[in-house]
Amino acid sequence: MLLQINKFESRKALIASLTADVLKALSSGIGNRSVASMLLAGGSTPGPFYEHLSKQCFSWDKVWVAPTDERWVPPTHDDSNEKLIRGTLIKNEAAKVQYMSLKSKADDPVTGQIEIENKLKELPWPPEVVLLGMGEDGHVASLFPGLSDTRDAMSIQNTQRCHPVRREGDDVARISMTLNTLLNSKRIFLLCYGEKKLKILQKSAKEKTDLLPVSHLLCQNILPVILYWAK
Repeated sequence: MLLQINKFESRKALIASLTADVLKALSSGIGNRSVASMLLAGGSTPGPFYEHLSKQCFSWDKVWVAPTDERWVPPTHDDSNEKLIRGTLIKNEAAKVQYMSLKSKADDPVTGQIEIENKLKELPWPPEVVLLGMGEDGHVASLFPGLSDTRDAMSIQNTQRCHPVRREGDDVARISMTLNTLLNSKRIFLLCYGEKKLKILQKSAKEKTDLLPVSHLLCQNILPVILYWAK
């Protein structure tokens, strides 16, 4: 297990620390290869962090960003991670960030996966930063428990950078970075709030199980996962 836990007394303090660490990582990437990249989580949790990050003076024109996962909806849809990231991060000082979409014109992520896979080759690899959140069911990115697509996306034999994820019911299909893609980055930052999620993480760090996909991220010896947590 390679989990490093950073606890903060407030969310404001957490965001300040995470901002400093992300900018330090990006600066290192730019210094080494003139460009840097990040894979960023969607959802409501990271929004305030992206807002704060967007106001920082930085060489944003040298930074590429892609989401860790995406719902197969138009980028103008309220559920789109692209809409979230563009609306909270790619503005103010960070208006010149270069964004790479995980959505194509294909009808679904199964038929669109090859196009997205080829497009991702243009992203500067490996990413300096992967920022993840976690759901109360233990999912990260769009790697949800109990799905064959999740098992395929988390397989160590899966050399693809992204994989379609389909759920039953009315939930829209998605595309997600694979576990290998997340682990083949330079840093993984995990952003979580609340006691309930902390307990889930502590449980997940003890044993790898498909019931808690985040456990596959925590129970490995490839790359440390750095947790930023506050109530």
